[in-house]
Amino acid sequence: MLRKDHYLDLAGGKFNLTTSADLGRLFEAVERSPLKDSLVVHFHGGLVSRAQGEKAAEGLMPYYESGAAYPVFFLWRSDLQSTFAQNLNQIAREPVFKRLVKRLIQLALGKLVPYLGGRAGGVLELPDENEMPDDLEGLAAYAAAREPAPSSVQGMTLTNQQFDQAQTELESDEVIQIESRAITEYASPLPPDTARARSARGAAVTPRPTLMSTSVVNELVSERGGSGERLGILTFATLAIKGVLILKRVIDRFGAARDHALYPTVVEETLRELYVDSLGALSWALMKRDTEEAFGDDPLLHGGTAFVNRLAAWWKPGRRVCLVGHSTGAIYIGHFLEHADAALPSEARFDVAFLAPACSFEFMAGKLPVFRRRVSRFRMFALKEELERGYWEIPLLYPASLLYMVSGMFEEPTVDMPIVGMQRYYSAAAPYAMPEITAVADYVRENSVWSLAEGAPGLCSSAAKHGAFDEDVPTLESLREFLRGGR
Repeated sequence: MLRKDHYLDLAGGKFNLTTSADLGRLFEAVERSPLKDSLVVHFHGGLVSRAQGEKAAEGLMPYYESGAAYPVFFLWRSDLQSTFAQNLNQIAREPVFKRLVKRLIQLALGKLVPYLGGRAGGVLELPDENEMPDDLEGLAAYAAAREPAPSSVQGMTLTNQQFDQAQTELESDEVIQIESRAITEYASPLPPDTARARSARGAAVTPRPTLMSTSVVNELVSERGGSGERLGILTFATLAIKGVLILKRVIDRFGAARDHALYPTVVEETLRELYVDSLGALSWALMKRDTEEAFGDDPLLHGGTAFVNRLAAWWKPGRRVCLVGHSTGAIYIGHFLEHADAALPSEARFDVAFLAPACSFEFMAGKLPVFRRRVSRFRMFALKEELERGYWEIPLLYPASLLYMVSGMFEEPTVDMPIVGMQRYYSAAAPYAMPEITAVADYVRENSVWSLAEGAPGLCSSAAKHGAFDEDVPTLESLREFLRGGR
C-alpha cells in the first residue's frame, strides 16, 4: 500500500485526504531518506480514479527508487467529473447513432471518392447501402478501405445541390424517422387519445431513451407538435438537418486536410453535434482547470502551491528534481513550472519527462520560455502514428487513441487541435506549419522516443496504447535511466 509520505491527495486542486501538515511530514521523510537529494514528482493523467492512481504509483515506486530518486505522487482524482467512457459505450449501442453514422459515411463517400462522380459538383452518387455493414466496427473497416488520397480532395466542399440531396436522403430514411419517433415518445409520451391518432399515421414504435443532448431531444419533441406530414406519416426533419450539417463539416475537414480518417471524423462530428451533453468536453475542461487551480493563493488549501513552497525550502545546490507527467499530467507540469519559476532560486533546474502528453501545442508554446529557463533535460515518450490509430480506445465506437479523441472532440472550439503527444503534427507541412507547432517541435523533436522503440538505454519503449506508458517495462527502465542522469 502506498504510504502517506509519498503522495498528495487532491480534489479540485485542493487538499483532500491529505493536508498541508501531511505534506510537511512528507518532506521530513524525504530528509530522513538516503534519497533525500533527488526527488521525482509524478503527475498521473486524466480520467484516472483514486484507486487507479494509487495502483499505478505502487508499480512506479521500485523503478523510481532504483533510479536513485525519492518518489512523490500527485493523486488528483481526475475521474470524479466524468462518466464519458460509459456514455460513449452506451451511445455506440443506440440504433439512431449507428444508422446516422452509416448514412453519413455513405453520403461522404458519394462526395469524396472520385469514381462515384460527386467531386465535380453534380449529384452524390452513393455506394449501395446493402453492401455496407450495419455494425460500427464493420463500417470503420469499410470506410478505411475506400477513403481517397488526401491530395485528391484538397479544397473540397459540399455544393448547395449536394447539401439539399443529402437532406432529402436523410429525411426519407425510415430508420431515422422511426428512431426520432421512439425518442420523442420516451421523452414526452403522448396522451392516450393522441397516441391512438398518431398510430394510424405510422407503425407503432417502442419508446427509447437516448443520450442525445437535451436541446436536440427538445427539438424533436417540439417538432412532433407541429410538423408537416408526408404520405400521412409525421415526418421529423431535425436529425436530417443536423445530419447534413455534420456531413458538411466532415467534407470541409477533408478539404482542409484536418480530418482524422472518414469513420473517426464522422463519429467525432456526430458526437459534437448531437451528444455534446454526454461528451467528455466539459469534463476535459474541468480536469484542465483542476491542474491550474492546484496553484491557488492559499497554501493551506491548494496542494500545488503548498508543494512548490516546500520544494523551495528543501532545494539547495546539488539537489535534483525530475517531473514526470502522463497525458494530462503534462498540463500539470506546465503550471507547476510556472509557479516554481517564481518561487525557487534562479539556478534551480528540473528534468522533465512527458508520457503521451495531452497538452496542446498552443499551451506548450506559451510555457516554452519557462521550460527554457528551468528545464535542464527533457524527454518525451509517445506513440507512433500507426499505433495512435491502431486500436479502439472506446470499443465498438472509436478506433483511435484518447489523444485523437481529445484532438477531435474535447478541445473547444478547435477541431483537430494539435496535441504535443501526437506524431501527426510534427510534419512541418501544411496545414500544421504554424509558429507554435514549429517552436514546440524544435524543442521536443530531438528528445522524443516514439513507441515502439528499441535503442540505447533510456531510449526504449514498447507501449502500444495511450494508457500503457506508466506500466510498460521498457519505458519504465528508460525513465529509470533518465533519473540516473543517463540518456
